[in-house]
Amino acid sequence: MNDFFTSLKSDLLDRRFLPVLAVLGVALIAAVAYAVLGSGGSSTSPTPAPSSASSGTTVTKGSVAITAAPANTGQAVAETTSGVSKHSGPSRDPFTPLPEPKAKSASSSSAKSVSSSPGGGSSPSSGSSKSTSSSGGTTPTTPLKPVAPAKKIYVHFHVTAQFGVVPAPVAGAPAQPAQLKTYTDMPLNEPLPAHEPQLVYVGVQLSNGKDAAFALTGAAILHGSATCKPSPTQCQAILLAPGQSETLEVLGATGQTTIYELKLLSVTKTVSESASTARAHGARAHTAGTGGNPKLGRALVERAGLSGLYRRYSTTVTDSERSGK
Repeated sequence: MNDFFTSLKSDLLDRRFLPVLAVLGVALIAAVAYAVLGSGGSSTSPTPAPSSASSGTTVTKGSVAITAAPANTGQAVAETTSGVSKHSGPSRDPFTPLPEPKAKSASSSSAKSVSSSPGGGSSPSSGSSKSTSSSGGTTPTTPLKPVAPAKKIYVHFHVTAQFGVVPAPVAGAPAQPAQLKTYTDMPLNEPLPAHEPQLVYVGVQLSNGKDAAFALTGAAILHGSATCKPSPTQCQAILLAPGQSETLEVLGATGQTTIYELKLLSVTKTVSESASTARAHGARAHTAGTGGNPKLGRALVERAGLSGLYRRYSTTVTDSERSGK
């Protein structure tokens, strides 16, 4: 063992290792000196910045800039690290509630709709006319005149027709002319013919005021230029214009065929504005001016279920009813 340390000592003291020993010694002395001086310097504490620093003073610690609080406590403190204040205007207490907007009072709104009068009272203002003058008085307004209702115009239709029996043709003999009777200003519900009605006059077509309507009271074979209503296959009434004619072949109870002919000569109208004139004409229209029986004609129409025809045909109507207004 002693031989080992003796050999090591001789090697270290060799001239080749002297520079290495010198460097190690210097490093050891520097380490001891740094330990002694560093521990003594760390006991000193930095002096705190004075609290009474003026506004705008900036202390730099490391890489962060810190701005001291201003001397005036009422001034807003900067909230940024650069020291620039973002606030404008006076500061306020955050615990004080914000003022609420005042609601419009009822008196202020009602004041717009009333105007003062000379006696100290108030009168409601009119939306249709200005009732308050500049001197505080009221100006009288002229009342509106009532609008008179529009007068009704009554239209009266006058129908003239011919109706009669056509003689049956006889072999080898010339044809005999029809025995037609003229019916002037026919009343409503006039039966044709009166003793054995085949047709009943129910008025003039309201939509055009030209065609006369005749309701069929029984079965008949029709020939001519008349128009069947409501359809050709379901003929309940026929319409004739002035100058047109229609023939009816009717089979009697004894099996004998009778031929009737109807010719419409004219349809005229008169206009009046008097209700009394209309009533007088209506009363005349329900009387048998040519020896007929309007009550019988009305009963035949109702018996055949054709009362709805009176809504489309008539003899006396107002102008608005005729035009469908």
